[in-house]
Amino acid sequence: MRRLVRFLSLALVVVGIFWVGLWWYAESRLALAVDQMTTLLRSHGWTVAHGAVIRGTSPFRVEVLVSDLRLTPPVTNGPAPTLAIPALDMTVRPGTPFTLDLAPASTWRLALADGPSATLHFGSIAATERFDPASLLNGSDNPLRAGSFHATDLRIDSQNTNFTLLSIAAISVDDTRNPRAGTAETAFSLRESVSGLALSPIFTTLGDLPFGGKLGRLSLDLAVSGPAAELPAGLAGALAPQINRPARPLAGMTPADFMAIWQRTGPALHRWARAGGHGSLGVRLVVGPLDATGKGEFGFDSGTQPRGQMHLVADGFGAALGTISTHYPGLVGGISALTAAASPFLVRGPKGGQRLAVTFSLAHGALTANGTHLVTVPPLVWPDAPPPPAGAPKPKG
Repeated sequence: MRRLVRFLSLALVVVGIFWVGLWWYAESRLALAVDQMTTLLRSHGWTVAHGAVIRGTSPFRVEVLVSDLRLTPPVTNGPAPTLAIPALDMTVRPGTPFTLDLAPASTWRLALADGPSATLHFGSIAATERFDPASLLNGSDNPLRAGSFHATDLRIDSQNTNFTLLSIAAISVDDTRNPRAGTAETAFSLRESVSGLALSPIFTTLGDLPFGGKLGRLSLDLAVSGPAAELPAGLAGALAPQINRPARPLAGMTPADFMAIWQRTGPALHRWARAGGHGSLGVRLVVGPLDATGKGEFGFDSGTQPRGQMHLVADGFGAALGTISTHYPGLVGGISALTAAASPFLVRGPKGGQRLAVTFSLAHGALTANGTHLVTVPPLVWPDAPPPPAGAPKPKG
């Protein structure tokens, strides 16, 4: 019996030492990840600063607290805003070892250099990042595979006057990434929603804004399938050199700049299209009497020409246009023309009101609405891939 007790005691000591060592290693990796992310953001032009990085003391969770985090995006034309987050708590729990829980402070500060500033107050805020175990253990540069961000009761106040500029009842963002996706697999998905957005009543009155300056709901649901080597990573990599050029910020780009972006990104898009790239898109907008929903899909035909379909249903369409025309009389002519164009697609809704129901289709160079031809779309001319740099090895085959 004594031998059994001694054996169990020794086993507990060994397990305890192993657990403490594993916990210490995991916290070291998490603290190192903070430095790696800081370096990555700085390499993309961000200004990143933070205070102390404090490691947790509980052996029952891996925890790192980053204090006084300050982020400034790369802006080359005008002052850049700086976002200050007093604290960011990062935690990994034993029951979910490949999920990183992020708990930022509930009050943030957004300020322009020598300019106005605002305070962001959250009723609740939380985020998570989920890792791919194999990629994480193999030391991949990007082991993240999914993430989420959820916040409620956001209020943005002018810091100088404590005047509320904007409030949002809820924000939700969920995304997934699969860098090994094939033609029939989802390479990237994004689901976003914002509900209960309201501007300050003063802005609503001064601007004579319709619908009381309120937005009931705005949501986006996007899924992109196909070879992930091209999208989104390949496209982002092709875009980055053009967007980040210090001499030409995105906001001041000319048609020639957009053509340059097309020349740079077109070959990657073309490869994705030829490999069966496709996706789906869903949107919803609820504002005033309008409740509009759109669901569709997009892709390419055998000639790598764009094809797609979008089904749009909108209740309260006429009432919403009437409200807008009341607030902005100068738009009456355009609204009347829009109403006349939409009249063939108006039906009676389930509650007796007017409903706009139309299916837009793009195929074989023709855009149609409920089968009625609207416009002929010219063929898409794909740019040629740029020649490889001098001395680069030639592709096989």
